[in-house]
Amino acid sequence: MKKLFIAALLALSVVTGAFAADTKKVSKIVLNNFSSEFKDAGNIAWAAVGEYAKATFTLNNQRMEAFYNWNGEMIGTSKAITLEQLPTNAKRNFARKFDGYAVKEAIRFEGTEEAAYYISAENEKEALIIKIADSSDVSIFSRTKK
Repeated sequence: MKKLFIAALLALSVVTGAFAADTKKVSKIVLNNFSSEFKDAGNIAWAAVGEYAKATFTLNNQRMEAFYNWNGEMIGTSKAITLEQLPTNAKRNFARKFDGYAVKEAIRFEGTEEAAYYISAENEKEALIIKIADSSDVSIFSRTKK
């Protein structure tokens, strides 16, 4: 269930532009909770898909995303990171297991039930989303053949 939930959030991150919503379509409780949790956020854009709302915003000169259910409860946040920001053991495990893959994007997801890093990488045969848990365990979250 967690994998499906995180997959939905990751998909929501990727398709923001296709489902852009203005604040009139996001509940007041979500807007209020976001405003109190991210007082200094700027450049806020909302997206709505299914049972989730996502705010994409800038905080301290960094692009971030916050995910909420329609009851106004925060599900988690994500932000883009560089590979250098991964823990040392995680970088070693990634390099050893996925030599020859080009990294497209990396994010840090911090949810109410888990926190992990996700790396989008590909080679000539496949595209992967790789999950790196805080314990530095590396696993394939999703795989798509080209």
